Amino acid sequence: MAHLSLYRKYRPQSFSEVVGQEHVTRTLQRAVTQKRLAHALLFSGPRGTGKTSTARILAKALNCERAEGEPCGDCSSCEQIRSGVSLDVVEIDAASHGSVDDARDLREKVAYSTVGGRWKVYIIDECHMLSPAANNALLKVLEEPPDHVVFVFATTEPYKVLQTVQDRCQRYEFRAVSAIDAARRLAQVCEMEGIRADEQTQELIASRAGGSVRDALSMLDQLRSFAGDDMEVGDLTQLLGRMPDDLLFEAVDIVSERDVGAVFVFAERLVRSGVDLREFARGLTDHLRSLFLVLNVKAAREILEVTDNQLTRLQEQANRFQAAELLRLLDLTNEIQLQLRQAVPGRLVLEIALARMARPELHATPASLLARLERLEAHSGPQERAAAPVEPAKPKAAPVEPAKPKAAPVEDPTVDPVAKAPQEAQSAETPEQEGAMRVSDASELDIAQIERAWPVILEKVKRRKISLHAMLHPAHPAAWQGHELILEFGPRSRFHRDKVSEEAQNAPLAEAFEQVLGVKPKIKCVMGTEASSARPAKRASYESEGPEEDEPSDSDSSEPAEDAVELIHRAFKGTVVVDDP
Repeated sequence: MAHLSLYRKYRPQSFSEVVGQEHVTRTLQRAVTQKRLAHALLFSGPRGTGKTSTARILAKALNCERAEGEPCGDCSSCEQIRSGVSLDVVEIDAASHGSVDDARDLREKVAYSTVGGRWKVYIIDECHMLSPAANNALLKVLEEPPDHVVFVFATTEPYKVLQTVQDRCQRYEFRAVSAIDAARRLAQVCEMEGIRADEQTQELIASRAGGSVRDALSMLDQLRSFAGDDMEVGDLTQLLGRMPDDLLFEAVDIVSERDVGAVFVFAERLVRSGVDLREFARGLTDHLRSLFLVLNVKAAREILEVTDNQLTRLQEQANRFQAAELLRLLDLTNEIQLQLRQAVPGRLVLEIALARMARPELHATPASLLARLERLEAHSGPQERAAAPVEPAKPKAAPVEPAKPKAAPVEDPTVDPVAKAPQEAQSAETPEQEGAMRVSDASELDIAQIERAWPVILEKVKRRKISLHAMLHPAHPAAWQGHELILEFGPRSRFHRDKVSEEAQNAPLAEAFEQVLGVKPKIKCVMGTEASSARPAKRASYESEGPEEDEPSDSDSSEPAEDAVELIHRAFKGTVVVDDP
C-alpha cells in the first residue's frame, strides 16, 4: 500500500477539526441547522487554510442521514463523500476544466436530480482560472439555480474572479492560521503518530509554514523521513537550511558588545561551516525586526507569535539597544541582502556590514550620528534630567570698587571656534539676564528678542536632549507669528529639519523657549526658500547667490556644509588639534 501523507491522513472531517477558521465554520454550521444556506458561496484565502476541506464538510453536513449542522461521519452518505465516490458531490478543477464548453456541460447537468442525498454540491476549485466566456455561461444558472443545488467556489486570488460572479455569491474569508494554532495541531498529530518532537521543533515548523496547516503537516512528514520518530530542532534547521535562533542571538550579542575582532571571527566561522549567507541575512533581518517590535510595541507577542521563553529572551536582548540603533541595523541588513543578490563576494559584504553594525563611527551617515547621540543620551541624559533647577542667589550689597581693565583674551589657534560655541552660549546670559528676557504676552515678543535669547534656549535644550541640540545647530529663528516660531534650516540640512519637525523632538525646544521667554510656542521648521517671505528683509536667504552690492553681507547669512564629524565635534565639546606639516 502506498504511503499516505500526513496532510491527507489528518484532513479535517468535521467543522470542529478545521484549524483557525471558527468565524467560517460556525456561520456555516448555523446556516445548515437553520436551513438558511445560500445557493452560491465563495471561499477565498491563502493556500492550505482549509477551503476545499470545508466545502467537503459542508456537503457532508447537507446530506448527513443522522445529524444536522455537524456531520456524523458514520452514515453511508458521509462515508461516500469522504472516500470521494459520492455522485452528489462534484469537484471541478477550474485550472484544467475552465473552458466555455466545460461550463456549458456543467450548466446542463445541474438540472439532474440527486442520486441519494438531499443536495447536489458543486465544488469549483481555483475558480479564478475560469475563462471569461465560462464565467458568462454560468451567470444564469448562478442567479436562478435548481432548488437542490449548492455551488461552492474556492480561490486563492478573489480579485481575479469576475465581479458579476462575486455579486451572486456569499463570500467567506479564510485567514492564515496563526503559528500557535498550527503548532497545537502538530502536537495532536505527533501524539497520534507516536512522533517525539519537542515544543521548539513544533513551533519552528509552524512558523516556517507561513499560516498553512497543510504545509506544516507536509514539513513534519518530510522531517520524519529525515530524522525518524525522534526529532530535534537541529534536524529541522539542517533539513530546511533555516538559521538557528542561537546563531542569530550570538550575532546580535557581538554587535551590542561593539567587538569588531569578534565580528571577523564570527564571519569566518559562518563561512567555514557552509552557512548560506543569504539565508543568514534574511534570518538576521527577521530577528532585528523582532527586537524592534519587542522594544516599541506592547502587543509584540501577538504580532510575532512567540512563546513566553522566546519573548523573554528577545526582551533581554532588545533592552541593550535604542530604537534608532535597531533601525540603523535593519537598514544595514537590507543592504546585505541587496548586495548578496548582486553576486558581490558574500564574505566581504558580511564582514563590512557587521563591522559597521558594531561600530557606528565606521559608517558616517546622519542615521549613524543620531544613533550614537541617542546612545550617549541613554547613558548621561537621565542624570542630567533628574537634577533640580538651582535658584539664583540674591545679590548682597557690597562696596563698589572701581573696575580694573581686563586684558584682551588671547585666541588659541588650536581650538575650533565652533567647539567653543556651546561654552560661549552657556555663559551668554546670567540667570538675572534670563529673567529679564521673559515677556507676559506673545504680542510683546519680536524676532529680535528671540535671536538674542537663542543661545540660552539652545543650552537648555542641550541639557534636556543632546541629540535634539545637535539637530538644531543649522537652524536659526526666522520669524515670530502669533504663537508660532518659524525655524529656518540651511539648504543642506533637510535631514535636521525633518528630525526637529517631529512632535516628540519639539517638546524640549518649546519647554526651553517658555522657560527663557515666558511663552510656549508652536514650532514650524522650513527650508530657506520657504521662509523667505516671512523673514525680515535685512536677512539673506540660504538660496541666494550672495549679498547685494550696496549692502555688506552678514556673517550668519550662509551655513557651512554639515558633516558627521563636525556635528560630533560640537555635541561632545571636542577640541581640534592642528598638526603642522
